[in-house]
Amino acid sequence: MNTQFKLIFTTCKDEPEARALARALVEKKLAACVNVLPNIGSIYMWEGEIAEATETKLLIKTKLDKMNDVFLTIKELHSYEVPEIQVVEVSTGNLAYFNWMDEVLN
Repeated sequence: MNTQFKLIFTTCKDEPEARALARALVEKKLAACVNVLPNIGSIYMWEGEIAEATETKLLIKTKLDKMNDVFLTIKELHSYEVPEIQVVEVSTGNLAYFNWMDEVLN
């Protein structure tokens, strides 16, 4: 089974920023649901140096036809110069959940 549904990951500098972004995506009907996972430890390379930060991860549940608007909203509201935006293809799952997402996002 191949679906039209996508899971988009992004990471925010803190929980207030993440919650504001999540709320904006749901209010605009760009996401059916956004999980907010606070206190994620991140180690990454930035400007030639290894950096460490405590961030908040968002798991954004959306559809293919909303994806570009999700990207634009993240870029517009995000404080990072280069925000993480990664998309995971959703190949299968609970049909009732997919029906709920479809209803919410239309």
